[in-house]
Amino acid sequence: MVRLRTVATPSAGRITVIVLVVAMVAMWVYVVYLAVGPGRQPPPDRLADPAFAVAAQRRCAAAQAIVGQLPTANVSETASEQAAVVERANDVFVAMLEDLDTLVPPTGEGRLVEAWLADWRIYLDDRERYADALRSDPDARLLVSAKDREQITEFIDAFAADNRMPACATPLDVG
Repeated sequence: MVRLRTVATPSAGRITVIVLVVAMVAMWVYVVYLAVGPGRQPPPDRLADPAFAVAAQRRCAAAQAIVGQLPTANVSETASEQAAVVERANDVFVAMLEDLDTLVPPTGEGRLVEAWLADWRIYLDDRERYADALRSDPDARLLVSAKDREQITEFIDAFAADNRMPACATPLDVG
């Protein structure tokens, strides 16, 4: 008697799983290639000359250090005290922006920096309005201006991140 060997053919379910696994692996290879591969482009607002970013990071870090020594605004006992802390921090940030104005590159990239500094000034105006509102309403909230249907802080933070200036992102001193 001769025994015949039977060869198992893969089921439709097994083939589907294999195809899905191969597709997922291919997708992740593609994603990783885009993230670190040669086709990756720098962010559109990355400055070609990092001189401004390096100097700005130092100046922003100094400002953040000073503000970090102030009492935290949201734990002040009264709304007036909270408003005073916000105003003191704002004074530090105004001085920071004045210093950064002197560092703006004279090239075409200077327009990117000037737009970012303008966004910062709008944000500081928002903080001033918040401090004023606190004096009459202890439950006042910081309302941030919009730009292109987003909070202006998104643009400030994106520029800071794209140019490796984490200290120049919007401060977290107001809760």
